[in-house]
Amino acid sequence: MLAKLIQTVRPSAVTVIFLAIATGSSGLSLATHARELGEIEIGIVEDQTGESLVTRVQLLDSKGRAMRIKGARFARGWNLVEGPLLYRGRAGNYRYQVFHGPQFSAGNGGFTLHDDGAGSDTLRLQRHANIADEGWRGADLLARGVPDLVRPWLAAEDLDLAVIVDEQTAAEQEVPDAESFVLQPTASPADAAWVEHGSYHDTRPGSGLVLHHWLPPAEVPVDLPSSRLLVMSKQSVVPAGGLPVHNEIQRLWARDVPVWLASGHVDSIQILSEHLTRDGTDATKFTPYLEPDPGRFRGPRGPGRLIEYLYWQVLETGLRIPPSAGSGYGKGNSPLGYNRVYANTPHLSPNYWWLALKAGNSFVTNGPLLRARVNGYDAGSILTVPRGQAEFHLDVTLTLTTSDPVEYLDVIFNGKTLYQARLDEYAKQGGVIPPLQVTESGWAVVRVVTEREHTYRLASTAPFYIEFDGRARISRSAVRFFQDWLAKATKELASDAESAAAAAPYLAAADMFWTQRLSEATAD
Repeated sequence: MLAKLIQTVRPSAVTVIFLAIATGSSGLSLATHARELGEIEIGIVEDQTGESLVTRVQLLDSKGRAMRIKGARFARGWNLVEGPLLYRGRAGNYRYQVFHGPQFSAGNGGFTLHDDGAGSDTLRLQRHANIADEGWRGADLLARGVPDLVRPWLAAEDLDLAVIVDEQTAAEQEVPDAESFVLQPTASPADAAWVEHGSYHDTRPGSGLVLHHWLPPAEVPVDLPSSRLLVMSKQSVVPAGGLPVHNEIQRLWARDVPVWLASGHVDSIQILSEHLTRDGTDATKFTPYLEPDPGRFRGPRGPGRLIEYLYWQVLETGLRIPPSAGSGYGKGNSPLGYNRVYANTPHLSPNYWWLALKAGNSFVTNGPLLRARVNGYDAGSILTVPRGQAEFHLDVTLTLTTSDPVEYLDVIFNGKTLYQARLDEYAKQGGVIPPLQVTESGWAVVRVVTEREHTYRLASTAPFYIEFDGRARISRSAVRFFQDWLAKATKELASDAESAAAAAPYLAAADMFWTQRLSEATAD
């Protein structure tokens, strides 16, 4: 969307909502007859309406062991509870945690069971946001498993879409027809949620693409260039009723990244992916193919900060590719939707959602909910500066909902901090951000980074773009970085004659692209 210039002098408003933690302490009433096991029933409801919620529950005994709740689905220590928590077990002390997505307070509490006792309690979770009313719909674009087993978790995570990727080749499976891309939507359009399958995850060495709504027509040879899959997917005919192909870079650290970027066939980049997990463990470990700044990205937050930095380098080359997110559910220990992307669309349908994501009207998160606008425009917009005007003011407004302690809020412009503040300080001052001034073309993202030290937990908008004199920003240093990356990849592939021959056309095209890009650079 092309945004027109809006002049404003009013300060930016920041609406901050801190989520409280609901707690419960369930006392047991003695039963009138003896029991071999104690029983407890805890109703889990929305505080404002009293309606029962579908939740993700972890129940631990006194030794810290995860307990299965009868009748509930169980995965990696978590129970999917549809209605009240009903548990019958041995005498002892128990603790529980209850989650229903980032729009609700989390709940925790404990109870003691006796052999001859039974009790009941109610846990009320407060809703602190209803971003569906604002047009936001959340998705996890990297899940694994059987669709019918994944779909029930959508309600527990307050998630609208899960995409199941397949790492098998088409020779080992049947290609789903158009109707099977969307499975079992709920009956009510206002609460519709869906699971998609039929997306190919290319995990071969040097690759890391997710090709949504497309499967290769035959078994993929080991030496087939990954860029060939990009071309094939985009040349495929979308069947009647099917969804358009949407290609993602899932591994932004992979060898073939500069070739993919040069192809023009990349629709989004997963900047929150399997390298970030809820508790910081069982994350995908990786070594960047080309280290941008040796020694800089270390510690538990290092992988997340590195991928974010690489994404910023993509933006610095003038490419306008929105971010996305996927949790890797079904492989790691993160729950479905831990890493998620929200896209904004007034029309609730899969096709419109994917179009909104491609347009960059979105934000990514693994914690806070961050909705921001610049000069009244949504992320993905281009803000044009009238010719001859030397300065441009950015008026940032945002609404933030978070249960995590926030370290800082900032606005990044062309990879550097344009504005930063500790959120608690500005919350006390009414949450006012002064108008920000820029004097050159570029891109901006609004971020909230939490204080979690064991992992990189944050929310970030997709970029806003600012153009002076109708020119986009292209950084020479960023282009040269990807040229160096491409040179290293070319040298590696040259060591195998067969691989080199197959990749040669794509490497040559990428070299021409980056050479041309360098000649068009507008900034250092």
